[in-house]
Amino acid sequence: APIITACTVPNSFAVTFDDGPSIWTHELLDFLAIINVKVTFFVNGLNYNLITEPAIAAVVKRAYLEGHQIGSHTWAHADISAPGVDVASQMKMLDDALLNIIGVRPVYMRPPYGNTSPESLIYLNNEGYKVINWVVDSNDWRHPEDFKQNFEAYRVALQDPAAVGKGFISLQHDAQQQTAEVFGKLAIEYVMSKGFNVMPIGSCLG
Repeated sequence: APIITACTVPNSFAVTFDDGPSIWTHELLDFLAIINVKVTFFVNGLNYNLITEPAIAAVVKRAYLEGHQIGSHTWAHADISAPGVDVASQMKMLDDALLNIIGVRPVYMRPPYGNTSPESLIYLNNEGYKVINWVVDSNDWRHPEDFKQNFEAYRVALQDPAAVGKGFISLQHDAQQQTAEVFGKLAIEYVMSKGFNVMPIGSCLG
């Protein structure tokens, strides 16, 4: 199966958040609950936080129960294209943790750095994962306080006349406090203002 970088449902936009969960994700979830919009979180087991810590596990559980999609971003944000990285254990450790927290293992995964190798893709496909990258990259981790910079990729993508009716996947990071508390909301409002329907990855692929 190929790597997926865009939604196929016309006019759909999957806003995705990587590297969390974080305690700041609650603020984003509050906002999403008010406007009744669902997004996708590609979570790590051990990155900025440890997913099995009760306060962090609670964020994942809340996001899942509120209808958001939980995807895998590997246990420890591993570059699965690198030689010597044990892809199977990176996936399984996080799957096991998520089974404990939300009762399901993710179908969708995002490779850290967007990197894959032919070997890792064979493994992921055999295990039934769908590999999701992106087409709009906010690069918010480079300039977390600079919302104008974060918006640039959105503007470029959505001001293109060819964008009308297409499907998109965007990337930002809810482990960044400014993204979880401010930019994530602004990005979603912007996408909706352009007439797109924001939805989880599982809904935007037809």
